[in-house]
Amino acid sequence: MANTQDQASLNDHNYSMDGIREACFDELIEEEMQMAKPLSDHNPFQSPNPKKMKRRDESKKVNMESIYDAIHALSQRFEERLDAFERKFDNFDQRIQNNEKEVTENKNEIIQLKAHVDRLTKENKELKERCREIERYGRRWNLKLIGLPEKENEDTREMVIGILTRVIPISVEQLRDKVDTVHRLGKKDDPAFNMRPRPIIVQFGMRTTRDEIWRRSREARVCKELHVQFRQDWSKEDREARAKLYPTVQEARRNGKKAYLKEG
Repeated sequence: MANTQDQASLNDHNYSMDGIREACFDELIEEEMQMAKPLSDHNPFQSPNPKKMKRRDESKKVNMESIYDAIHALSQRFEERLDAFERKFDNFDQRIQNNEKEVTENKNEIIQLKAHVDRLTKENKELKERCREIERYGRRWNLKLIGLPEKENEDTREMVIGILTRVIPISVEQLRDKVDTVHRLGKKDDPAFNMRPRPIIVQFGMRTTRDEIWRRSREARVCKELHVQFRQDWSKEDREARAKLYPTVQEARRNGKKAYLKEG
């Protein structure tokens, strides 16, 4: 009894599945029919609308005119800029020519100025040498006395004349006529002399008297007793030059050669 009922239930189930299959098959057939149906009644080979074609042609014509106008405007702007560039170029070219002219003129002026400076330099050198020679010439009447102690309120001229009377056999009166000026160099208590007595410049009125005193002073007894010494009155330039060259003279003398420094 139970088996009979189960078989009946299974037959009912199979019948239901067959119905579902038929329903699904019908739906698929209908979908395929729908897909195969044309989407619209449009004919692809139908002639275009003349109005639409006219509007399209007019639109193309307008576009071509706009492009032509744009090209024409661009060309005009290009020509204007080209003209402006040419004007600037001409201006630059003129400036360059002016600069070249000015450079040439400046070069000529520089050449002239250089020649003028060279001439002035040569003249200045000659004038300096003349001034040195004049100074040397004036100093040839002078002698410098080194090492004479200073005294308070001293009469420097009379002190020096007293020494000179013991150097050469001339009376005091004659020496007073032949000695022009006598003075010490620098300021009193000048630290540059390092506590040594200031040198004395003796200027003679006669060159012969000066030269004789210069020759005799080297062996004069009074100079050795007073520890004083007469020297040439060289200029600053000559003193520096002689100080620089004197070691060479000493070296030559040590080698048995006769060497000395000339004036100037």
